Amino acid sequence: MPLVEITVPEGTLSEAAAEVLQQQVADAVLTAMELPRTEFFAAATWLYVREAAKGLATTGAGRPPGVLVEVTPLEGFLTPERNEALSVEVTRHVREATGPDTLVWLVVNEIPEGNWAVNGGLTRRAKIGELVAEAALES
Repeated sequence: MPLVEITVPEGTLSEAAAEVLQQQVADAVLTAMELPRTEFFAAATWLYVREAAKGLATTGAGRPPGVLVEVTPLEGFLTPERNEALSVEVTRHVREATGPDTLVWLVVNEIPEGNWAVNGGLTRRAKIGELVAEAALES
């Protein structure tokens, strides 16, 4: 938790640029969710960059294909204000990697508590809160 999927047109990013973008977006998501940058939360934040070989286009005349960023967190971590700040940061990072005219869509799909499991156990906000508190004590 969280899960982030970035879909780009084929050939848009080099492998190195994709790695940088993944880290930047991960940092933006953790910041928006107010989660610490500990080894645990870094390891629990999964990011995928997918290249769309065909079918990625817009219907606007002359507009280039865009980039879709889907963030899937556990419900309750992102307020509308945090979503907006996340959108600004994600857009900035995507455009740094792909160009200033890139269309950037951000979709946040919150998962209700009780609907997210890892290794057979449900992910709970209370447990995440405990891990955040532990990280705060360690720093």
